[in-house]
Amino acid sequence: MYYVGIDWADRKYDLVILDDRGNAVCPPFVIQKSEPDFTGLLLKLRKLSTDTDLFKIGIETPHNLLVDTLPAWNYPVFSIHPSSMKSFRKRYRTTNARDDVYDSFVLADVMRTDKACWRKVDHGSEQTRQLRLLVVDHHKLIQKQSMLQNAFREALKQFYPEYLDFFKDVARPVSLAFFSAFPTFDKAAKLTSSQLREFFKEHRLHSKKHSNNIYHILRQTPIPVAESVVAIKSISALTLAQQLVQINHSIQMYEQTIQTHCHHHPDYAIFSSFPGIASISSARLIAIFGDDRKLYENGAPIQMITGTCPVTEITGKDKRRNKVHKIVYFREGCNKFYRNFVYNIAFSSLTKSAWAKAYYDRHRKKGHTHPHALRCLANLQLKILFAMWKNHTKFDENIYLAQKTRHKLKEKSHV
Repeated sequence: MYYVGIDWADRKYDLVILDDRGNAVCPPFVIQKSEPDFTGLLLKLRKLSTDTDLFKIGIETPHNLLVDTLPAWNYPVFSIHPSSMKSFRKRYRTTNARDDVYDSFVLADVMRTDKACWRKVDHGSEQTRQLRLLVVDHHKLIQKQSMLQNAFREALKQFYPEYLDFFKDVARPVSLAFFSAFPTFDKAAKLTSSQLREFFKEHRLHSKKHSNNIYHILRQTPIPVAESVVAIKSISALTLAQQLVQINHSIQMYEQTIQTHCHHHPDYAIFSSFPGIASISSARLIAIFGDDRKLYENGAPIQMITGTCPVTEITGKDKRRNKVHKIVYFREGCNKFYRNFVYNIAFSSLTKSAWAKAYYDRHRKKGHTHPHALRCLANLQLKILFAMWKNHTKFDENIYLAQKTRHKLKEKSHV
């Protein structure tokens, strides 16, 4: 068996290859991010053995050009969480000193000795992989949009605070169009009531009450702001407004593309049958669960990845009470994007499902906070979603409630 550790950088990869006993089969070597070097690596591996099952290749990230190439050559690739890698470094050195060759050696040796810490890289079908890339990029765009919205509001506060009373959401399309046309209070104040209504009519805002409210604010005396501040901050705000227009368009384009890809995926019908889940949510669930139903025996790994289940530590035994000491606390280490997403699913289901609302209310009555109760509900829903995904079954609320009733009857019979 050969264990290959790969430490990656922007332009190169450092590699170490060990055998079953932990001995290096060749000196450490470096390859560049280029097709000739990738081909050279393939030839080097084939000189050791043409049987790809005799290799286990470890790397810290599952998203990389070389990670894409190696599975295409039928080599199994495994990834490890960076925090785990940080702990493993201390096994071999007491100092925090590190270098690329050392890291690649640690990766190879840990692959040899601690196989349970690794997760096989499986991008799934081309359709699933495209959806996973789309939802991740879509999430990044939403984060940028939020950042730009905050910056836009902050800029307005400094030279045009009245504008914050014009629209509840200053980043909506009609708001950005109005600001781009009238970027200062003085320019907007020159509008007549009819001109204001005509502008909003062109941008499909037909609320006369809204336009009258804005007109009333524009007729009042503005907060005095230095001309230099208005001149400079208006340029900054215009720049942010233009960026928001572009990113809003990009998000809309991504959402249309996700919906198109999602509707053709075989698991879309399964996930979309669950209360509170639409196209974007279904695509994100497909990204979390993947295609390989043999990868997970139960839903626990999914619950840990999304951070819905707590961490339980057993610290000893109380001899007097004959009970094990347990410490249960919030799971910090997880995929934050996935965690926020499953929280949103749980929150959305409160208005779509009576049993979900009842479950949430029970936890609130126990004294749990709103996030805690949502996390408990999300944990239960992931268990249900896993069973649906594993068995290729759509959600049926009648079946779920019947199973729940049978479970309660069994519990009472054992009492």
